[in-house]
Amino acid sequence: MMIAGIAASVLALSGAAQEPVKLNRVFAKGEKAQYEVKSGISSEQRVIGLETWMPEDFDIQYVFSYEVTEMKADGICVMRYKRPTITEIEGETVDAPPKKKVQKVDWDLSLTVSPINELLEVTDLSKKKPDPKKPGGGGSLSRELLPLRAAKDPSQLGPLVGPFISEVHRLALFVGSLDSCLDFSPKLPLDEVKPGDTWKRTVGYSPQKMQGKDAKMAVQRLDYTYTYKGLVDAGGAKVHRITADLALSTDLATFVHQIYDVKPDQTGLKEIPLSLKAAIEFDLDARTHRTIRARASSSGGFKIVATFRPDQPMVEERFKGETRMRQL
Repeated sequence: MMIAGIAASVLALSGAAQEPVKLNRVFAKGEKAQYEVKSGISSEQRVIGLETWMPEDFDIQYVFSYEVTEMKADGICVMRYKRPTITEIEGETVDAPPKKKVQKVDWDLSLTVSPINELLEVTDLSKKKPDPKKPGGGGSLSRELLPLRAAKDPSQLGPLVGPFISEVHRLALFVGSLDSCLDFSPKLPLDEVKPGDTWKRTVGYSPQKMQGKDAKMAVQRLDYTYTYKGLVDAGGAKVHRITADLALSTDLATFVHQIYDVKPDQTGLKEIPLSLKAAIEFDLDARTHRTIRARASSSGGFKIVATFRPDQPMVEERFKGETRMRQL
């Protein structure tokens, strides 16, 4: 009888969890919250001629807060968002001890936020002096920047593939602009959902193969696929759990050759494989759908392989990232 009772309870809970739910964020005027974000990435690099991987650790930490100052129609709110500082920690190396730097960023913003965590308007209230304009090189890269020496000296590739590698690093740390970091995540669905339902939101861009026989490459969206897991027990309370997954596997050399209409024997580049896998788990308050905590992990890397040394990468890197966000 006891087993039958337990089974009946499990079935009842399972059935209740299958009911569709609207996950819109419920704001209230005067609502205040404070969060802590800790993010870190551990990477290893190796250049040709060396067997040893050189490790490098980098952490970012900050605390942010908000206060809802106004409620508008359709559940949209205006809030005051503050992030006073960002702490950067460079890990210990062979030549130097750990370095910790606290940057006073003084973010003080007025944000208009929708019930699905989309930022509709951002106004800077800090009255900071604008940074002086930096002299810019600009202009498109010519074929002169793609000779054989690019493979022999990977720094020559920086202006071309560097932004895409930096984008992957940023996503691996789960930090960056307000519309892509964890501060206003997850991006919630417009419609009701039940456990197993999915939706997508764009967080970045990268060269990827297009669908079709020609397999041409283009800079395309990088999307998180969100999945609603239902109501679960966490820390003695019921929470809505949502997961998010992202996967990228591409070859930047193919993109380089395509956009400049050159061949591998002209550039000396055989391939530049770039990969990233990321996963996030969110717990939301059962009533207001405010994010209580988030746990994220990532892994990936890249290689620069030359045509004249296809058996050994000129440069390679592999990394793992981890981020935690929690309400204080």
